[in-house]
Amino acid sequence: MKELRFFRWPLIILLVGVVLQFIGGLFKIRHWPMADEMITISTIICAIAIVFAIFRIALLKKSNP
Repeated sequence: MKELRFFRWPLIILLVGVVLQFIGGLFKIRHWPMADEMITISTIICAIAIVFAIFRIALLKKSNP
C-alpha cells in the first residue's frame, strides 16, 4: 500500500490532465473558443505527469528484494 501512496501526485496530475482533455474535446465539438489551447495544455499536463511518474518509479526502492 505504501507504493500506491508514492504515486499519489502523479496520478492526481494525470487525472487533471485527462479531465481537461475531455472538457477541451467537448469545447471542440461545440465549436467554442479556446478548445485547441485547452487540448494542447492538457496534453502537456499529461506528459508532465507521466514523466513525473517515471522518475518516481526510477527512485522507488524495494524494501524486500
